Amino acid sequence: MLDAKILKNLYYDYFKIGVACEKINDRFKNHEIGNPDKEALMKRHFNSMTCANELKPAYNMGCKSPDATEEYVPFKINPAGHAMLDWARDNGLKVRGHVMVWHSQCPNEVFAKGYEPVTIPTDPELLKERPFLKYMEKLDPVCFVDRDTLIKRMQSYIRSLLEYMYENGYADVIYAWDVVNEAIEPADKQETGLRNSYWYRIIGDDFMYFAFKAAHDAVTELSVKYAGRYGIDPFDDKALNAIRPLLFYNDYNEWQKEKKSYIIAALNREGHGHGSIIGEGLIDGIGMQGHLSDNNDVGEYLEALYEYSKLVKHVHITELDVKCTCTNVNAFYYQAVFYKELFDGLVKAVRDGVNLSSVTFWGLTDDNSWIRGANPLLFNGDLTPKASFKAVCSAITHESIGEPEEIKLDFSDRTFVFTGSSDAPFDLAKNGFMFKGFGNMEVKENAGISGKPALYAERFSDWGGLCFDVSDFMGQTVTVRGAVKSPSKALKIHAAVDEPGKDLAVIDMNGDAWVEFSCKVRIPSGYHSLSLCMAPTDHTDGQPDKIFVDKLSLSLVGIKEEFEDDYNIASVRGMGHLPMLSTVGHDHHCRDHALLVSRQEKDATVKFDITPYIGYKVEFTAFVKTDDAKIFAGLDLKDPLRLADVDSVGGEWNKITFETTVPDDLKSAEVYIETDGNADMLIDDILVRPI
Repeated sequence: MLDAKILKNLYYDYFKIGVACEKINDRFKNHEIGNPDKEALMKRHFNSMTCANELKPAYNMGCKSPDATEEYVPFKINPAGHAMLDWARDNGLKVRGHVMVWHSQCPNEVFAKGYEPVTIPTDPELLKERPFLKYMEKLDPVCFVDRDTLIKRMQSYIRSLLEYMYENGYADVIYAWDVVNEAIEPADKQETGLRNSYWYRIIGDDFMYFAFKAAHDAVTELSVKYAGRYGIDPFDDKALNAIRPLLFYNDYNEWQKEKKSYIIAALNREGHGHGSIIGEGLIDGIGMQGHLSDNNDVGEYLEALYEYSKLVKHVHITELDVKCTCTNVNAFYYQAVFYKELFDGLVKAVRDGVNLSSVTFWGLTDDNSWIRGANPLLFNGDLTPKASFKAVCSAITHESIGEPEEIKLDFSDRTFVFTGSSDAPFDLAKNGFMFKGFGNMEVKENAGISGKPALYAERFSDWGGLCFDVSDFMGQTVTVRGAVKSPSKALKIHAAVDEPGKDLAVIDMNGDAWVEFSCKVRIPSGYHSLSLCMAPTDHTDGQPDKIFVDKLSLSLVGIKEEFEDDYNIASVRGMGHLPMLSTVGHDHHCRDHALLVSRQEKDATVKFDITPYIGYKVEFTAFVKTDDAKIFAGLDLKDPLRLADVDSVGGEWNKITFETTVPDDLKSAEVYIETDGNADMLIDDILVRPI
């Protein structure tokens, strides 16, 4: 019988269960290797591990080694990496090697003539304010080596790395390598979708090919050369697989359609006198990192898994974590729901024949995650299991993960005054503020529009921004007011999801002066929780994008439906005879569109979702145009409650309104609109608000 408390046992027949970890050092005492309790937890639940940093080029690429030449870069393992490989071997865990070639955490020296990088200087005044920007300076192309030299450096490093592993007894421990990591970035606007990295700028669009070619050739040769060290017959090709690591391409946002298409194209691209990575059999698998949020679309992620599985022999989920987006008491519950749905899908995929052979969580405990505060993992800082751990188990055991606690929505106005005392400073998290992406956020003294404290944020990635919770207002329209200051041309407000839709509001800036704003924003629905993200519209690499916010407030307008968006609150109503619903632009009460309810029978009617207002007294207003004589409206209960009866003026927009208290024992609530006949209806400008 399976032990429902041990992950590696539960999933033994499906895939390896891995964890990313790091070794304790002088600066970071909260890592895993070197902490006996964390090591014990890893040994209990996991049969695979990834060195989160210790095997990256930045810590092992011997550009300054005495052994280096202009065309040869040796692998020089750092002591932490060596210790972690020994620990894995001694404790029976296999290792996913991470990573050979990456644009980040790679020494600038490897791209420079004579290994002497020349950077483009940062503005001295800015450097005084932010000294760390010195470490983010870009290379001056004047120092770049030529294409052939960089190819030889890359190939020699990969060969040296692999030979070290074979020579030192790790070839039967490391079962896979990420050969190239994160080489695709659509935002860089290259025709191929490749990231505009130094590897790409110097070598060209086939740099990935040379990396995989070097890794494949080295594994093929070295496995034979060192077979005897591992007790393997060098002429037994099947036996040699035990010391031939699988070679992977690894990336994030790998499930998004545009990026997925670029990844597939890159692995199939031929040219420059050689074939493709896939065509020449140089790659074994694709690593889907899996940095997700609990409001992502699991189905879209699984669709990508199936698609990659048809392309390569193996798929690994390599860096899985799931950010909590909910800020109330149900945060860990909704995270668990996502994990449960995801692992249900992974188990089904394997049963369907998908060659998913490893799933690795990117960290052990929330307090040592790379995204601390988003609480994305399975264990708390005290090593106790979270609801997400139970959810991952339940995909096999089918144990219930329970129900969310009932939350009473709060529609009261929110006004944020970023003041406090040294004993009780303004609590950003408690007030629903968080930062998305790479950057930081703090309350800054004397920085506000009137000299008082203000909220200050700076970001270093163009997908990040300052976020504030609006979960109580999902599906509703709010007025957002405040004062902002930023060097950016404009600030945008959008939903803080991984693939934001259109901007909900844009605030034009005025140089570096304060701008006061007021805008009505319709909060998207369909999520269990949601934040709005305020971010600059433009970004400068290597420099922080600054945002100051003061006098921020939110006030509820209500559920305002003008039928201008891709989604709306309308749905069909009727038994057997259903209407057709469509938005049209030829006739409307306000703005550009109205809802057309096309009918053939009297009972083909329409209803509108007002579920957020269960238990509240509300005022409902709508405008209806129809050729029928009477218009009726009310609550669509088991026994519909008619609350409005209006004589219709044909060819005119008729206002219909009523007040009522929505019963508090409902699971969902809708308002219906019908007529005394079966004529079509046009409906527009709906407003529902608590009173």
